[in-house]
Amino acid sequence: MTAQLTPPGAVTTAEAAAPYVPRHDVDTTAVPFRVADGVHLPVERYYDRQFADLEYEKMWLHTWQWACREEDIPEPGDFIEYTIVDKTVIAVRQPDRSIKVLNNVCPHRATQLVEPADAGTFGGNQIVCPFHGWRFNTDGSQSYIYCRKGFVPGSIDPDKMLLTEVRSAVKYGFVWINFDDEAPTLEEFFGTYDKHLGPMAMDRMRVRWWKHSIVPGNWKVATEAFLEAYHVMQAHPELAMGAADDDYNADGVPYFHHGMGHVDTTTPFDPEHPEDYVLPPTLVAGMEPGRFFIDQNQVLFEGTDGFATARDEYIADRIRDLPDDQVLLKFFEELYKYAEEADIPLPPLDPNISTYGFVFPNFVFLGLTGNLLFYRFRPNGHDPDSAIFEALAMQIPRRCDMDNAAPRREGPLEPEDWPFVLQQDMGNIYRQQAGYRSGAITHSTLSPKYEPMIFSLHSEIDRYIATY
Repeated sequence: MTAQLTPPGAVTTAEAAAPYVPRHDVDTTAVPFRVADGVHLPVERYYDRQFADLEYEKMWLHTWQWACREEDIPEPGDFIEYTIVDKTVIAVRQPDRSIKVLNNVCPHRATQLVEPADAGTFGGNQIVCPFHGWRFNTDGSQSYIYCRKGFVPGSIDPDKMLLTEVRSAVKYGFVWINFDDEAPTLEEFFGTYDKHLGPMAMDRMRVRWWKHSIVPGNWKVATEAFLEAYHVMQAHPELAMGAADDDYNADGVPYFHHGMGHVDTTTPFDPEHPEDYVLPPTLVAGMEPGRFFIDQNQVLFEGTDGFATARDEYIADRIRDLPDDQVLLKFFEELYKYAEEADIPLPPLDPNISTYGFVFPNFVFLGLTGNLLFYRFRPNGHDPDSAIFEALAMQIPRRCDMDNAAPRREGPLEPEDWPFVLQQDMGNIYRQQAGYRSGAITHSTLSPKYEPMIFSLHSEIDRYIATY
């Protein structure tokens, strides 16, 4: 069954919605363990195998998800594999430099053509089955069948015996796929959310590093660790500058949500009227905003190597001793001056840009102008207690470095191999998963004010399950 689901990014009233209330445009009463209110989530959503299978069949096979970056496959014949539960696909650069995504399955006897997470180049633009040597062109068309004379002619018709294509589109430098040919287009999927993502110039960014781990928790548990800042005070004492309890202002991070989400942390000033800029309130009691900006970004540089980079630290060191009310404006003034001198094509400042956002179902980003740290979370096969956790550090490089080879994905890493802020985030995943399975509670109780994106994620999942 195929149905149309209202794209999450197309909800124009989302930014006014607070506190969070589940959307009722789709009847979800038949969904098991459904989100029935804006406060409680049944624990079975995190470990029930049948619910995990419903997510796969009803959501993962009908939603847009990114498979790779364009620069992962820069030349004709280059490929990279992507897996989501049972589905495995190959993104391939074509001779005309377009990109096709093909099912990673030989139509002869179902042999997978490349290994999971594999990447490389198909020599001679030929995809060769490792079992019987059947060959296909990089567009999926049939090229050669060994001992063709032994087959019934109609059974190997070139128009039927080929590598089938998966629907795909390129946006923001990512290659997105959808297994449902009748689902909304990618543009419809993003809808109005494009105004927050487009100005970031993600297509100009290049991957600095890409790492992954297998984590002992449901993919939603892993995702949720990055969908709220309510945990910062306790889980990240360095980011909270040692502030404890109410000395760290959780109210300083307002969220907008509904399928997609972002934080209302716009660019520091209107580039047309910088004189009207007013410093935002600091998150730490008694700490000046400029000092907080400098010190927290230093922690993020040391603790993530992605949200803030060496470039940002270089600029910060030059303005560290300025009066507090000059720090933020001067930081961006110096950043753009540095970028111009180094021929780094930073995008113009735009008040719609956010330093944090979420794209349903599993894509989280945060960062500063010109660089972002991306997270992606996926089920690890059919095991509801295991997930694939990935992080990518990206940055807009100098123009002369745009075509440098993309780094290969590292991992799977052990928790201690990650920067320390990510270690702190990962450290609670297994604790949560064990707690959900313990039987000690029947549901989690979340804050509509501080954790609305978590509700939004679950509500959107229910809408998919009810729709398809």
